[in-house]
Amino acid sequence: MPFETHNSFQFSGKGSIGYLESTALRECAFIVHAFLTRWRGRDDERSVSFNFGNPLDEREETSKRNWDLLSSAFDIPVKHFFTVDQVHGGEILIIDDDPDAVAGKGRNFPFDGIITARPGIAIGIKTADCVPVIFMDPVKRIVGAVHAGWKGTALSIAARAVDLLVTRFGSDSKDIHGVIGPAIGPCCYEVDTRVFESMKHLPGRDLFFKEGDDEGKWMLDLGAANKFQLEKQGIPAGNIYSADLCTSCHRDTFFSHRGDGGGTGRQLNFIMLR
Repeated sequence: MPFETHNSFQFSGKGSIGYLESTALRECAFIVHAFLTRWRGRDDERSVSFNFGNPLDEREETSKRNWDLLSSAFDIPVKHFFTVDQVHGGEILIIDDDPDAVAGKGRNFPFDGIITARPGIAIGIKTADCVPVIFMDPVKRIVGAVHAGWKGTALSIAARAVDLLVTRFGSDSKDIHGVIGPAIGPCCYEVDTRVFESMKHLPGRDLFFKEGDDEGKWMLDLGAANKFQLEKQGIPAGNIYSADLCTSCHRDTFFSHRGDGGGTGRQLNFIMLR
């Protein structure tokens, strides 16, 4: 990879798949997780897209091949991967059923987050600049994943996830771990007044906005905004890990909607209880 990761993250591989992982979560034997990249195969096979989204006009057999490779690498049946129809909102789906029952429900659910205490369900979020946040409570053994673009961040979806873990599952916020994966950074994410005003109600707004070069423009640090939400919900700073990798700066490794001019794919970020 053309950059170094923080001590709390490292690149790993299974079979032909390379992915980023949290070293803290990797130590938990009952957890499987990965922040995938845009490629599968060896570094010299960068023409093989590992796209899990719809924007790229790829053949159906290519998509099936990607899911089959992922399934084989992590030894998880394809039908046990569960994603939602992300709508840039703030709603979170709670999955209580067993993996086979969930597999029969389809995938078209208008949510941007998933929480489950059921082993064997790999809950996934697809991103290409938006922030993927995964959660894990090692005491209650619950996992979650949310998709936080600027709209989801304005709706405090990361804070809502923590609140659900506490109120619905009885988690203690001090036990929860939050992992923020690769997303567009403040170096590349210029936004307008509409975005700035959408977050005026959020505590600490001045910490994640910086005035841009042009009037009415700001540089937004989405990762920092979501990290602030987690801290405000009582997750200890030591339990929050941020990759701090800009997807737009590293388009050779990650899909980036902004960096690729809108025509791009989606990388999958998932977590599962064994």
